[in-house]
Amino acid sequence: MSSNITIRNLLPDTDLICFLVCSLFTKEECDNLLNAERKASFQKAISNYPTYYRNNDRLVIDDSHLSAYLFDKIKSHLPDHIENWTLAELNTRLRFCKYNANQYFHRHLDGIHYVSTTKQSKLTFMIYLNNAEEFEGGRTLFYKTKDSTEIWASYVPQQGDVMIFDHNLWHEGEEVTNGEKFVLRSDILYTKELEESSKEPFSGHLGYIWKILVFDNDTLLSAGRDKTIHVWNMNGDSRQTLRGHQNSILCMEKMNERTFISGSRDKQMKIWKRNDNQMFELINSFSVHSATVLSICKVTKDFFASSAADNSIKIVNLNGQIQHELIEHTNWVWQVVKLHDDCLASCSEDQTIKIWDYKNDKCIRTFYDHCSVICLMYDQVTNTLVSGNFQGEIMLRELSSDFNEIRTRKLDGHNGIVRTILKVNETLLASGGEDNKVKIWNIQSGICVQEFQHDNFVQALELTNDGKLLSASYDGTIKAWKI
Repeated sequence: MSSNITIRNLLPDTDLICFLVCSLFTKEECDNLLNAERKASFQKAISNYPTYYRNNDRLVIDDSHLSAYLFDKIKSHLPDHIENWTLAELNTRLRFCKYNANQYFHRHLDGIHYVSTTKQSKLTFMIYLNNAEEFEGGRTLFYKTKDSTEIWASYVPQQGDVMIFDHNLWHEGEEVTNGEKFVLRSDILYTKELEESSKEPFSGHLGYIWKILVFDNDTLLSAGRDKTIHVWNMNGDSRQTLRGHQNSILCMEKMNERTFISGSRDKQMKIWKRNDNQMFELINSFSVHSATVLSICKVTKDFFASSAADNSIKIVNLNGQIQHELIEHTNWVWQVVKLHDDCLASCSEDQTIKIWDYKNDKCIRTFYDHCSVICLMYDQVTNTLVSGNFQGEIMLRELSSDFNEIRTRKLDGHNGIVRTILKVNETLLASGGEDNKVKIWNIQSGICVQEFQHDNFVQALELTNDGKLLSASYDGTIKAWKI
């Protein structure tokens, strides 16, 4: 062990943990971690993460022996307890990250790794595997909030240093402008005693909830980062938990009175069917995309459209057979929606919205935005296509019968990305965003008439048959609102 090990507190003006263990690893140890085989095995992160968020290269390995070795090196420097949580181990999933010129990891919070309700990560563990002399830029920067412009703390990488910090700290990997930067990242896990389970409605997901779906008058489905789909009654009581996906579940769509489809970061789509005992069963799985499945939209009783991080839209039957492929977007296709029997609309990270004559595999209109377009909603009554974008704007495009743009209105929607949009009724529109808010808009005036709050990003909205608005969030909750 190096005799030069020192501890440096990066944020002395907060109770949140953020410190460096300087020179914990020697040059030889860092070089062994970043051996030739690993150095040659990095892959682009774009199949799992959008470019507005990060564009660096990654290598993900699961190695319990290496994890135990790393934990043994760091554990004497870690807090034994964080509130009622007790230090346990290092996550066995290790992420090597490589930053070339023009690569970055923009401002974010690190997600909690949930093993169970009593075992989860609290701290980020990061080894800097090479020195800043080998690259330009590439500092680790901390901010007090998601939106603050002032840098709270900055760190210039030094080989062998280990940074430990609370998952609740906003930070970024500054863009590298020249050379190559390497880090190894994992999570410090803590455990606690089993407590009485929460009595709150819809309690059960571990971490982010990505999608909710009203299946019928008394059934709500929710899907999340914990790789599960929960089946609830409308009072929030759990009826069933569906397992099968190997990664975050981002989208679901109802196909008929007994069947729905789910899509995941594992690139799989799964068909679930309710049996005579009112329990859902997995009846089919297939993969038609080469990257994360981002959205699913019913087209007919036999076909659905799916969009993905491979920049494509596929029209697929319930046996997983591709009927049509729509390939013109140049980046992630965040959402696809049905306009009528022959036409679909899609929005993309490439800053466009496209209208498709899908039966002829043809794009018939393209609308251009000035930033990534994240979500879509189509109002058939008024022939209006509503979109939400990266800069928090909501655009309402009134279209002609042949989908030419007649007029467009803009709402300054959210302080952050608009993640989801839903028509409430003929006069009201709902939106959810990365400012942790649900907003209700008067469509005619463009005025926000109600506002509701979550503790993290609002990812999905649904309307119940009795008129309540449901919202799902990265904070792991589903909330019901009266409008």
